[in-house]
Amino acid sequence: MAWNAWSLLVVNLVAVHFGWWEFDASLPSILGVAVEPWLGWTILWGAFLPLAASNRPLLPMLVGVFWLDLIAMPLLSPVLVLGRGWLVGEAAALALALMPSLLFSRWTATDTNLRRRAAMQVATAGAFLLWLVPTAAIAKADSWDAVSSMPTWRLSLAAQILIVPIALGVRAVSEFVHRGQGTPTPYDPPKQLVTSGPYSYVRNPMQLSMVLIFGVGAAALWNPWLLAGATISFAYGTGLASWHEGTDLEDRFGERWINYRAEIRNWIPRSRPYVEGESQLLVAFSCSTCSSVGRWFIAKQPVGLRIAPAESSGEVGIRRIAYLPPSGEASRGVVAVARALDHINLGWGLIGWILSLPLVLQLAQVIADVFGPTPHVVSGLPYDRSACDLDGRQPVS
Repeated sequence: MAWNAWSLLVVNLVAVHFGWWEFDASLPSILGVAVEPWLGWTILWGAFLPLAASNRPLLPMLVGVFWLDLIAMPLLSPVLVLGRGWLVGEAAALALALMPSLLFSRWTATDTNLRRRAAMQVATAGAFLLWLVPTAAIAKADSWDAVSSMPTWRLSLAAQILIVPIALGVRAVSEFVHRGQGTPTPYDPPKQLVTSGPYSYVRNPMQLSMVLIFGVGAAALWNPWLLAGATISFAYGTGLASWHEGTDLEDRFGERWINYRAEIRNWIPRSRPYVEGESQLLVAFSCSTCSSVGRWFIAKQPVGLRIAPAESSGEVGIRRIAYLPPSGEASRGVVAVARALDHINLGWGLIGWILSLPLVLQLAQVIADVFGPTPHVVSGLPYDRSACDLDGRQPVS
């Protein structure tokens, strides 16, 4: 339902803009989209159809819904009046809203495609926190005209500050996926207790992220409704969520959760991380550039991170640098550096979380590949030979 709520609103906004259909102006609306049809669509496509579809073939379900809409949508007049090209809007709704939500529910029910369903949860949370809720708050308190007339410096500063809570929330979800093999939703939780990444500094990074996003928005826009959203989010996280999640985690993880809870606060991050077990950062010390990175980490005295030469490791295919946690997936390249930064302190950890953001990570990896040492395999390479200057030759095994 949450996926359909934002995606159907997007489709309806596009449809109204291009004249595929329009709504009765007398109805309660948000951004020109009538609320009642939008919510009705959301419930039908977000709750009823995924339950009705169950394990049935997806294509016949989509064809059936398309056929029913061909009959039903013309009957919605005058609430919804169709225009030219409305079939394009119908196809867009099926592709952006219904089909992903059906796949989302099936992947969750069968515990498959973990990364895809986690990415959909991040997209949904982003749509609500950065678009839907602020839009409703601005419409309630003032108008978009007031926002557009605000000083550019204030909006620019707010956008830059928002990177911090966004990176915090996204990285927390990533840790759930890579370390916990689960997602943030209560019915699809991690199978392992997650204490790495942002969780090594603060116990509620996702709830803290939500409160900070609303708080920054309230300060930038002088919007009391966003401030109310921050207050409600904090109260929910402190009260119901903390009580329910704490009970569930203690039942599932016992003494380990109790020890972790004693070390990590709910809302105020630690300056240095709490680390369970020892991770490894394997660095190509036969490469001058890579070895500089390794020595920099050694000088920072990271917590729970052992720096070791990649050349003498038993790991296959290491090129420049790799991060090996005590459990979960290994990371290589820039993402390995980002995860290793978690072991230094909160400031460097934050830089690592920003570096791990989608698109930022890919761009950083491209820059490292272009301007950094050539990514040749270094496992088993003698130290007296440069791993960064092999001239296409195979390394000595």
